[in-house]
Amino acid sequence: MSVFTQYLNPLTGLATWEKKDQDYDYHQEVARSSFADMLHDYERNNKYYIALKAAIEKKHQAGEEANVLDIGTGTGLLSMMAARCGADTITACEGFIPMANCAVKIIKENGFESKIKLVRKHSTKMTVGKDGDMPKRANILVTEVFDTELIGEGALSTFRHAHKVLLEEDSIVVPHSGTVWAQVVESSKVCSWNRVKPIKDGEILVDAPAAIQACSGAAAVHDMQLSRLSRDSFVPLLPPQPIFRFDWSGKEPLLYNEKVSIFTKSIASGTAHAIFMWWDLNMDTDNQVLLSCAPVWEHPNVPDDIKKDKLRLEKMAESIPWRDHWMQAVYYLPEEIPIKRDVEVNLIGYHDEYSFWFKLLDRSIDKIPDFPRPVCDCNAHIAYSRTRIGQLNDMARNKKYIQALRKKITSNSVCLCLSDGCLLALAVARMGAKVFLLEQNSLSQKTMKMFVRTNGLSEQIRIVKSVGDLPDASEINFIFGEPYFLSSIVPWENLIFWYHTSKYPSNITRMPIAATIKAAVVEFKDLHKIRAPVGICEGFDLSSFDRLVQQWLLQWRCCMDRLAIRFRFVNILWSS
Repeated sequence: MSVFTQYLNPLTGLATWEKKDQDYDYHQEVARSSFADMLHDYERNNKYYIALKAAIEKKHQAGEEANVLDIGTGTGLLSMMAARCGADTITACEGFIPMANCAVKIIKENGFESKIKLVRKHSTKMTVGKDGDMPKRANILVTEVFDTELIGEGALSTFRHAHKVLLEEDSIVVPHSGTVWAQVVESSKVCSWNRVKPIKDGEILVDAPAAIQACSGAAAVHDMQLSRLSRDSFVPLLPPQPIFRFDWSGKEPLLYNEKVSIFTKSIASGTAHAIFMWWDLNMDTDNQVLLSCAPVWEHPNVPDDIKKDKLRLEKMAESIPWRDHWMQAVYYLPEEIPIKRDVEVNLIGYHDEYSFWFKLLDRSIDKIPDFPRPVCDCNAHIAYSRTRIGQLNDMARNKKYIQALRKKITSNSVCLCLSDGCLLALAVARMGAKVFLLEQNSLSQKTMKMFVRTNGLSEQIRIVKSVGDLPDASEINFIFGEPYFLSSIVPWENLIFWYHTSKYPSNITRMPIAATIKAAVVEFKDLHKIRAPVGICEGFDLSSFDRLVQQWLLQWRCCMDRLAIRFRFVNILWSS
């Protein structure tokens, strides 16, 4: 069976499909993930180890066998911990076959081949019985099926199925429970990543459609390293609230749909723009081992006196474990609510099987209203990333572009704008020019049409849907762009701007006229861990995983070398 993979042509900006044979190597998917970052997380590994050891000892002290099930074993790390802690039987399951094959090697190389049975299945496909994947149910479950949103990887269904089919009634689960925290904040900076604002130059030059202003934004969670967000860039309006608690032990039912209302007093006045969210895990049954993903200003390991000192808090942030596999999250409120200090506010939280969302009310309620999960209905949040929306809202950047464009634009200007989702095209039309706007992405086309209608510029702006329909040289006298293209994965792929402009005579004025690619040699304190070799982790040799990652990275570097040669060749063509 053949496999098709997508390939982006950096010269044309168009995506094409390449046919791969049935032996296509999916190991690169592991290498591209942040899996290694998880293995470098000492606190995570250590607290899993402590809680797993306590669970096995508790079963032995009760005169029972310790039969461990490790769901989503990955490299087999947690299973090997269980073996070293004296578990009687260990069954590990891993549904991603390249990772499962790697785990088999690692388990064998560490001498646990006879103690750990690895099942190449998702846990929900496992069977129990004489001819099943496990001869009998386990009485200890250890798993790490969590993401930034805690339940986004299907944790609820995984635990529910495990308790129903794979575990005994009095099983110990590691971790034991999880708590989701929410904090309401005011932040113009954070808000600028979600709602496109008008562009002003003394007056409103480009207005934003009401549909975009009112839209809740993209449904996907906005994960972020909140500890790296400047404390000057947001104001907490409510104290952090533990809004959802999940009992993984099976003692309480895990619901796919819940809604919770918390009525609490505000601690500051302002406009509620967003919810900051994080979670923590109680790893053991005695709630003595806590694994927290809280940002530094609310982290349980940070003393209260330091939390009030900005400079000391910034230094303390360096000591909080860096996690690229688990970050914090931002949820944008469907409505921006003004809040007064010391006034009680109603924070409502919802979740389904995979996601959370929130609503804020400035009054008490007798019954929690049903409120569907917000989704984008304006197209803009689907067409453009949050980074791009933040770029469109960058006032300093827009000001520099507008100042430069005003020097070039006259009432006789007929312009070609080569950029996706470029609001500067509307600013140029507002200055009196006629504009051809290249928009190859269908969602971006719809969004820009909305902007054009809102600003009354339908007579001055013509949207061009493909490179083949670009105007002739005789029809235009100015070419400009940011440049920015939705097809670009890395910044230098936006240089396709010059590839398109090279089709026009050099006597046509264009802006920008040059680009400089700069590079800096840096040392990362933490970020390198997503690709750094793991080596020995908690006393276990994971070098087979390192070889898997490094093998793909070598292939990736060769690909990048070929890409660099291709760009150098194109540069020679442009120069000539």
